[in-house]
Order: sequence, then C-alpha cells, then structure tokens
Amino acid sequence: MDKVVLRTQQECEDFVRGLCFGATGGGGDPRMALEILLDELQAGREVGWVDANSLPDEAWSVMTCGIGGRHDQGGTAEELAALGCFEDKYDELGATVAAVRALQDSEGAKVEAIVAGETGAFAVAVAIAAGLELGVPVVDGDYAGGRAVPEVDQGIPEFRGLPFCPMALVTRWGDVIIVKDTVSLAMADRIGRMMTLASYGAVGACWDLFPMNQARELLAAGTLSKALRVGQVIREAREKGSDPVAEAVKTVDGWLLFEGEITDSEIADEQSYAFGVGTHTLKGLGRYEGHEFRIWYKNEYHMSWLDDEPFVTSPDSMVMVDLTTGEPALSFDFSVGDQVAVVGSKAWEGFRTVEGLEVFGPRHFGFDLDYVPIEEKLTELGR
Repeated sequence: MDKVVLRTQQECEDFVRGLCFGATGGGGDPRMALEILLDELQAGREVGWVDANSLPDEAWSVMTCGIGGRHDQGGTAEELAALGCFEDKYDELGATVAAVRALQDSEGAKVEAIVAGETGAFAVAVAIAAGLELGVPVVDGDYAGGRAVPEVDQGIPEFRGLPFCPMALVTRWGDVIIVKDTVSLAMADRIGRMMTLASYGAVGACWDLFPMNQARELLAAGTLSKALRVGQVIREAREKGSDPVAEAVKTVDGWLLFEGEITDSEIADEQSYAFGVGTHTLKGLGRYEGHEFRIWYKNEYHMSWLDDEPFVTSPDSMVMVDLTTGEPALSFDFSVGDQVAVVGSKAWEGFRTVEGLEVFGPRHFGFDLDYVPIEEKLTELGR
C-alpha cells in the first residue's frame, strides 16, 4: 500500500500500542505519543505514512529522533537561571523540527521525507508530527530493524559504515548545534548525550541525510504498518474475550518467554541523564510457577536470565506486557507487584551478522556471553 492514513482515535490508539510493543521497552512515552497524534488528527491533518517506493530516488530524506534518558533530568531553578534558561523555547517536537530546519540550512539540501530512527511510540509520533509541520511525508520503515535501540551506533546506516555526520541537535532552550564530523560513532553518541546533560533535558536531533534511493536500501521497510496491525490484534483479542498476549505472539511470529509477577525492580543511577537502566525480577505464575526470570534493560530490554542461567539476549527482541490486557509499557514504568508476560521474537537479520553483533550483542552491553539466537535457545530448552 502506497499510503496509510489514520482517521480515528481508535486507529491512533492501536498504532501507539503496536509501536510500544515493537519498541522492546523503549521508544519514548506512549501517552505523550498518543497526545501528539490526536492533536494532529483534531487539527485536521493527515496522520499517516507512505511506502518508500512511492518517493523519487533523488528526494532527500533525514532521520529524526530524540536523545535523552528518564523524564526527570535535574536542574534546579538557581542552576537554570545562572545559565540564562528561564523558559523552554521548544518541546521535543519543536526541537526536532528546528533540528531538521537547521540541518537543511547548514547543508543546503531540502528535506522531502523523514525516516523514523526507530520503532517506538514517541519516536514515531514525533517523526510524523515533524513531517506534518515541515510538509513532508514519513516513510513506512525505520533505521533500527523494527525495534528501538539505545545508542547511535546501533542504527542500520551507522553499523554499515555510512557517514553519520552532519548531525543537528537542538535543546529545549533553543541552542542549535551542527556537528560536521566526529572522530567516531561513539563520540557522536557521547556528544548527543552530553547535550542532554548540559541542557537538563531531551534533545531534538536529526542525521542520516540520504537521497531516497540510498535510504530504501538501508531501512527496515513496513515497520509502521506492522505496528498498526499488532496494536489492532491486541485490542481485537480483548474485545473478543480471547488472550491478547497469545494473539500478539502469533502476529509477530514470536514466543511466550515467561509469565510472572515482578518481585524486585532495581533502577541503576549510572548514565541516568542519558538512559534508563535497571533490572526486573519476576517470580513465575501458572505453568512458570517455581521459576525465576530476570530481565535487564538499557532503555530497551537486552538481557534475560531464566533460573539464573543466560536466556534470550539482544539483538533478539523482548517486550514485557500486562499479563491480562497485553498492554505494553516503557521498561522503567513497570513496578513491583505488576503481573506481566514476556514475549520474544527474532531480530532483524542484519543485527545477526558479525557487524550487527559487534554493536548489539551481549558483549557490547558488558556481558561476557556469546549470542545464541532465540530459536536455538528455546530449542535447547525443549520449547
């Protein structure tokens, strides 16, 4: 389908739910995402996306995203006043639009399409709204393999070695930074994270300035349409009185990894200005009674252990959802006492290559483990 348009609140709700499911615990606040999309819908704008093949080869595209960790990123009134920061100039959407305009001005290239940096509720909603503000379409696809990712070097163009810069960053206060070049992707990521620390808040950003013929070869196509379908399936299962978790598992061709109640939820302090980092511990319920499951996240879920033995890991996807409703949420929004199900699915094939595993395997996150594909791990366990 060349074009998809969301025309009702229910369609927007389904879409946000599916994006949050695909985001594996990250991708930004789904409540804020829904608010953005409904504002655009109520303003009479056409909320949706287009097939990448419907755009001219020579049209310039850019990737948009937000950089930042948890919602509260500090800064007392006195500290902000000393910096001359008295009133926000931009919310994250406004900062993203300003970043695209700054990059256009810097590079002399008119952007004619936006590619979401990842599949995530807030990330995609901001991309769509920014596109509407700029008068350009959003492409049905993303640069993160149909999920959300925590770091710059995990974007598809980046681990495939394409030039990352120029990059535009805009803070909530209106500071505009154009990064022409960096010594490495790690430094580019660090610069972006340091800007969130310096400005006490998330930063609107854009990079990956490519003509569409190049963008089409890089992006994971169809991920926005898939998210809409997943969100619809979960809602329809509830309405029919069937199991929304089981239906979601089937839709993503995945596996039910665990069902349990959260008994402990540890939130780490390190890098909290840039990432949400923590671990949930679950005691098994139903057929999983007597077993324990731990899942570690850095914005998104990346590592898990079943009865203290390594289990599913990145780059394969894991998402935690409400056990009864199948509703997903951000990794750090779950808490002790919540009853949840954990769903796993295969990674986008590019992440399973040598290059992909270098930036997205367990060792990248500091765990001395070899990556074992989810289907092999489950076969080992007879599941």
